[in-house]
Amino acid sequence: DLSEAEASAQAERTVPTGRFVVAASNVFGRLHVAPLMCRYLVKYAAVQGELMLGDRPLNLVEDGVDAAVRIGRLADSTLVARAVGATRRVVVASPQYLERHKPSRRPEALSSHQLIHFTALDAAPVWSFERRGETTTVPLRPSFATNRADAAIGHALLGGGLTMVLGYQVVDAVRAKRLQVVLEDHEPPPLPIHVVYPSTKLLSAKVRAFVDLITTTCDWQFTDF
Repeated sequence: DLSEAEASAQAERTVPTGRFVVAASNVFGRLHVAPLMCRYLVKYAAVQGELMLGDRPLNLVEDGVDAAVRIGRLADSTLVARAVGATRRVVVASPQYLERHKPSRRPEALSSHQLIHFTALDAAPVWSFERRGETTTVPLRPSFATNRADAAIGHALLGGGLTMVLGYQVVDAVRAKRLQVVLEDHEPPPLPIHVVYPSTKLLSAKVRAFVDLITTTCDWQFTDF
């Protein structure tokens, strides 16, 4: 029995096999991690994959998660983190809205605009900006608030006002000129994207193959658009 257990452990360290649980936020997980997971499972047929989507950070050890993709600054922990990308925080509006309302060049001028607050980015009704090392915090009186990025972006696309979201959520709409970035010179620094996993002496083949697939096939740099 001991020999079989040792052989099984050795195989798990060299060939991806068995149950593999990955966690990610709702929107990024749906848009980017889910397609990656599908490619992973096609490539490694001996793996039984599970993708957990949600905006509440999980405790990887307690919740039985092998790896997670997280956006933002990481708190100190025992997790191993590998940087795999970055995303801007952008303020966008539709061209139709900006035809009716002169674009703001300074954050302080936002009070004259219709504002759409995406509360999952920051629950407090404020937007933070940075320029030349100085931070400006603007209190909001939003005309619409929602915890769903698609709802905030949808309202902006319809001309409902300005919204602050993450770059990866609107990159396609900006490139298609359905949305326009404003206050670009006042954006805070981009947020890093990491893949994190529990610290162990021996990294499992499943996690190693997952990280390798991200670094070789994914372009998660959402900073230039």
